[in-house]
Amino acid sequence: MNIALLDDDSRENDNLSSLIEQYALEKNCEIRCTKFTSGKKLLESEKFDLYFLDYVMEEMDGVTVGLALQKKYNGAVSIIYLTGIEAAAADVINAQISALGFLKKPVSPPLLFEKLDRLYRVSFGGRLQLKKGRATETVFAQEILYAEAADKRTRVHFRVGEETYHHAFSEMERILAGTSSFYRIHRSYIVNMLHVKSYDAKNVMMDNGDVLPLKAKDFAKVYRNYIFNEIK
Repeated sequence: MNIALLDDDSRENDNLSSLIEQYALEKNCEIRCTKFTSGKKLLESEKFDLYFLDYVMEEMDGVTVGLALQKKYNGAVSIIYLTGIEAAAADVINAQISALGFLKKPVSPPLLFEKLDRLYRVSFGGRLQLKKGRATETVFAQEILYAEAADKRTRVHFRVGEETYHHAFSEMERILAGTSSFYRIHRSYIVNMLHVKSYDAKNVMMDNGDVLPLKAKDFAKVYRNYIFNEIK
């Protein structure tokens, strides 16, 4: 999981990064943190799986950055705000930013770990056993971008590379249904919503740049529920 930390106080970024590293060690999971002290620099960077945004900053406040991220990625962003101001929640809601939650500074490790647990369980959980010839491979669900029908088999596109597995597409759909982040957008495509960069009425763009045809009329609703409602 790739996480962006934005606070104009570098010490706050360092403290939060240390807590997240502690969580990753305890859970034996892979998390990479990238620290920013400028909202402008963050907006010029790559897309991250999760953003921790400080609410109060001199150059560009957290609400402004959150709105810019939502516009850039068509709403497909996961944000947690860091603040000691209770009124921040009202400001974020009034600005129509669908944040995953708020953490009061200084950040409480148990509360931070609870939020990371929920995010990781919903978006990153799951090891899949897929057949390739006579062999069976273990695949991590979070590494899959999308699955594509390929005759009587299924081609799976990963963050790096692709493989064809000996599963009919309908069978692959049942396998992927065991995790909460996969959805069938077309008769030939199942996407991992974790890796959706943007979408419109006709297409879904994945974060590797691949553009897939969209036929599922309820995708916008399903995607919004995935991003904003499953993680409470």
